[in-house]
Amino acid sequence: MPKHFFFDLDNTLTRSKSHIEPAHADLLRKLTERADVVVVSGHPQRDIRDHLEKNLDGRYYILAQNGNFSQTPDGKILWERRLSEQQVRAIHAFIEKARKHLALKVRDENDIVEDRGCQVAFSLIGHHENQDIKDAFDPDHAKRKKLLEDLRDDVEQLRNKYNIDIYIAGTTNLDIVEKGKNKGYNITVFIKTLGWKKEDCIYVGDALFPGGNDETVVGVIPTKAVKDFHGTYEYLRELLK
Repeated sequence: MPKHFFFDLDNTLTRSKSHIEPAHADLLRKLTERADVVVVSGHPQRDIRDHLEKNLDGRYYILAQNGNFSQTPDGKILWERRLSEQQVRAIHAFIEKARKHLALKVRDENDIVEDRGCQVAFSLIGHHENQDIKDAFDPDHAKRKKLLEDLRDDVEQLRNKYNIDIYIAGTTNLDIVEKGKNKGYNITVFIKTLGWKKEDCIYVGDALFPGGNDETVVGVIPTKAVKDFHGTYEYLRELLK
C-alpha cells in the first residue's frame, strides 16, 4: 500500500470534464483516510475542486496546470509559475495555425482555447463539446500526434525560441506549458518539498504513453497505467479491501 497517491484527473479520476461519480468519490474519500492523495491535472485548481465532491475538499493536495500551481489541503499555495505575455502570444499564434491546418468545424469557436495562467489548453473540437463526441474524436491520439508531426517545425520553434512544450492530454486536448515544467518535474519538486520518499509514492494515469502528459512521470516515481477512470477504481477497490 503506497503512502502517497498521485492521480491524473480527466479519464483517471473522472470522465473528461465531468463530475466524479458518487461511488467513486466514496472510494477516493476512503483512500484519503489511509494515504496522502495528490490530484495532478492540466485543469486549473478551481476546476479540479468542481469536478470532485465537496466532501473531499481539504482531503487532497493539488498540482494544477500540470503541476505549475501547487496547493496543500489547507489552502497554502506552494508555488505558481505563470507564462509570460510573450509566451502566451506565441502559443496563440501556433493554435491559430493549427486550427487552419485542421480546418475542423466546431460548435463553439469560443470554447477552443483556455488561458489558465500557468498553461494554455487547446481543445481541437471544444472543451465543453458533448462528451460522447469528445470520447469518439481521437481515442488513439492519432489526430493529435499527426497534427504535431505536420507542424513539427512550429513545435520546435515554440520549444527553442519561446521555451514552450506541448503534450497530448485528456480526450481532445493539447496542454501547452513552459519547457520542462511538466508533471514529472513538478512532482519531483513537490515530493522533495514535502520530504516524501519516491518509493512510497505511486502515480495513476491514463496518458503514460509516449507524448502523453503523464509520460514525464515515468522514472520519477512508480506508475500505474489505466485505460480510463473505471480502471482506476478497480485498482482502488482491490487496494482497499
